[in-house]
Amino acid sequence: MNLEEVRDKVYFVEGMNSGKYPYSNSLLIEDDQVLLVDTGTGPEVVNEIAQEKKINILLNSHGHEDHIAGNYLFPSATICAHQFDAPAIRSTEKLKELYDVTDSEVEKEMDVFLEDMFSLRNSRVDMEFEDGKMFNLGNVKLEVIHTPGHSAGHCCFYIPKMKLVFLSDIDLSSFGPWYGCLDSNITDLISSIHRIKSLDYETAISSHKGIIEGKEEVDEKLDKYLEKIYERENMLWELLHEEKNLEEIVEEAIIYGSFPEPQGMYRLMEKTMIIKHLGKLVEENKINRTHRGFTHT
Repeated sequence: MNLEEVRDKVYFVEGMNSGKYPYSNSLLIEDDQVLLVDTGTGPEVVNEIAQEKKINILLNSHGHEDHIAGNYLFPSATICAHQFDAPAIRSTEKLKELYDVTDSEVEKEMDVFLEDMFSLRNSRVDMEFEDGKMFNLGNVKLEVIHTPGHSAGHCCFYIPKMKLVFLSDIDLSSFGPWYGCLDSNITDLISSIHRIKSLDYETAISSHKGIIEGKEEVDEKLDKYLEKIYERENMLWELLHEEKNLEEIVEEAIIYGSFPEPQGMYRLMEKTMIIKHLGKLVEENKINRTHRGFTHT
């Protein structure tokens, strides 16, 4: 287990493969109460945590598979999550509903993926929290910052006294923001990124990119991350110089570039994200919805 002390009693836990999906990084706080953020570090790491640490409080930043897979290893911990994401943590079927799986072949792909990659199972959620909830662990006081967009209940975690923020899946990855579930929302995600930038921090920890030092450096990366949304929007707008229907747009793979295996699942996520962009552009009167599909106004 790779632990790095970032502040007194506060440790960065690196996930397998440097926290890249299908794994994620975690935060461990060893104070009067021992708190762990997320359990998606991969089987080798999360099993080691479960064996070596007595976790009192387990926070799930949100309900996606790469953040909750190891919850079952902590039977004595109080498992906490935002009220909006708690249903997907409690039920893998609820999570699949958020992916909008209706095609039987894609559902088979997703079932195999969630089982083989994550051994995903239903989890308890013992406490549902809201924005501003404060966890007093002793010397360390951790605040919940509700940052919807990636999911409805996505949260970041902030330790004001230490000027430290755990960004969860506002992850500063080169891929950019992901909003491929039904409860994802581009406008909310943009607002959430701006909210994070308003905090007073010197260190940020990303679920998939690790530790970033310096407010200026973090803000620059947040700006670049946010810009990905507008880059995709511009690519879509350019594509619609000619009328295209939804399936034609999806096949352009504006967001993923190409579809990895399982292709049906990634096409579905591309489609969900494209639909959200199309809705935003229609609402802003930048494109028209036609009988066949979409084109410029």
